[in-house]
Amino acid sequence: MLRFIYSYAWAIIWSIIMLALMSMPSNDLPNTNYFEGFDKLAHCGFFFVFTTLLLKATSANSKRRANKIVSALVVFFVAAFFAFLTEGIQFYYSVDRMADWWDIFADFVGIGMALFSYLLLYRTRVSYK
Repeated sequence: MLRFIYSYAWAIIWSIIMLALMSMPSNDLPNTNYFEGFDKLAHCGFFFVFTTLLLKATSANSKRRANKIVSALVVFFVAAFFAFLTEGIQFYYSVDRMADWWDIFADFVGIGMALFSYLLLYRTRVSYK
């Protein structure tokens, strides 16, 4: 159990940071109007890093013998649930912030970028016996 928590530690820490930042009132955050769509770029980047950390932990937890497709599907559903969770928190519990379908779309773009790079670049270690 401790090995499981240790392998997912960075993903857990990143998810806590994401939840904290996405649930804060917008008045407490610095001005992010650098250009139109910066908010969507931030959502995409946050979920790209989150999905990459989940994929790294999944492959480390399976001792690099994970099935790529199964790992990608599990991580996709976990990250998708987290994307809807963050928007739900913004919709129901945040006074200052509002949920947006385009934020969820940007989250899924980040998830897709990470999954595509994982499926393209990850190679399982083959053991010959």
